[in-house]
Amino acid sequence: MKPKYIQLLILNLGFALLISCNSYEKLTYLQDIEITKDSSIFEKHKPGYQIQAGDLLYVQIITENQEINQLFNPLSSQTSSQNLRAESMFYTSYLVNDSGYIEMPLLEKIYVSGLNIDQLGDSIKQKAYRFLKNPQVIAKLANFKFTLLGEVKAPGVKQVTANQINIMEALAYGGDISYNGNRKKILLLRQTAEGTQSYRINLTKQAIVNSELYYIMPNDIIYVEPLRSTLFREQASDYVFVVSALSSTLTAVALILNLLK
Repeated sequence: MKPKYIQLLILNLGFALLISCNSYEKLTYLQDIEITKDSSIFEKHKPGYQIQAGDLLYVQIITENQEINQLFNPLSSQTSSQNLRAESMFYTSYLVNDSGYIEMPLLEKIYVSGLNIDQLGDSIKQKAYRFLKNPQVIAKLANFKFTLLGEVKAPGVKQVTANQINIMEALAYGGDISYNGNRKKILLLRQTAEGTQSYRINLTKQAIVNSELYYIMPNDIIYVEPLRSTLFREQASDYVFVVSALSSTLTAVALILNLLK
């Protein structure tokens, strides 16, 4: 093979290697985070989600009376509160009607619209004290779901049984961001009473841990953009293929012409 063809081949290989590399800074989370000291403990921002019409609320009331427990908790004999599945919670939950009420056995109507989950538990417990002895209340949002799109390993709609999860946990439900995902540009779409709000999140900075966006809310949509180098690499790979094919063709033509001389 002539030297000029060898040089062209080396050039193509070097170009392919160059565009295939993503830097450390593009792939690492929380790059400026400090080891926790007394002065660097992160302030915890709990999600401020307020219950609204259409929500499904799982409520478990526990007393010393097993018959009462069975009335409020039809699944208690089959499933522990720690092992509740999203499907079980969904089918045994109370729907918040258009007026903001749920209806429960014995307790009847309870207004819950505008409350957070902690306030919901307190409200039900106060009302239960009128009829029951030493009731304990466990309350959860049964329709806590969110959507992962873009450069994650397992995109889709995810449903959880926790009352709150943070952005890191949410991404873990999708198998983490892929190698080609842009950790500096996460788009968060959130439904509010005023309409859909959009936010940008940079997961390479410590600031997200102290942000109110650190915890996601029900119905959030999380979109992970691809790195620009990914788009460039995909386009460049086509270019490399064309150049390589053209180079091979020219080499073959040159050999044939030499043989015909």
